[in-house]
Amino acid sequence: MFIDLATAQVVGLAIIVLGLWLEDPSWMVRQSTSFGAGVGIALFFRWIERKAPDEQEAVIGSCFIVAASTALLVLADNPHGGEELRHVLSGQILFVEWSDIAAFAPIYGLVAVLWLTVPRMRTGSGFFILFALAVTASVQLVGVYVVFASLILPALAARGPTGYVLARALASGTAAVVAAIVISTVADLPAGPFLVVCFAVSAAATRLLHRDGGRWKGAGVRRGSSPG
Repeated sequence: MFIDLATAQVVGLAIIVLGLWLEDPSWMVRQSTSFGAGVGIALFFRWIERKAPDEQEAVIGSCFIVAASTALLVLADNPHGGEELRHVLSGQILFVEWSDIAAFAPIYGLVAVLWLTVPRMRTGSGFFILFALAVTASVQLVGVYVVFASLILPALAARGPTGYVLARALASGTAAVVAAIVISTVADLPAGPFLVVCFAVSAAATRLLHRDGGRWKGAGVRRGSSPG
């Protein structure tokens, strides 16, 4: 279920619509709109999970594609529409200032504290709210694509035959971020899309490096053993 991608896309749509409605919205108005959209769609997904769990994936996918299509429609006649859409989707990582990070630090801090100290926030509506807060803040810093890639690909890299290995996810994600920032700066590449590619390459390399050797060895013994 791509709840993260759908939530991020809805937040992106809210930011785009706000920018068209108000020429220069204040920081508070922008955050109220963004977090309102993020929490609202997250609670809607939670409601669908409770009322129609068999249809949740279809609803989430539909919300993503409707939000993405609506963003294209509202920007169709905007001379700067392509730039606005690119900013929401791929972000401008290399141009994020420390003041931007500091502005969202309290949100990440609040999410971390609640996650660690209030166990009931890790399930049900509490989880969806914390998730929406983290995704909404991240979309404004790095864009929709990087948020999705950073949530999915390191976790995919960490998957092993006996479960997930946190250290692999951290190593894979860190390697991708460092490589993407350094190479995109030197080669003058778009940092957001290149970071997504680096996440994918790092995840694939991690899975290959830690593949189940025992399974391959067992297969080799079976292939090489004589019948009878």
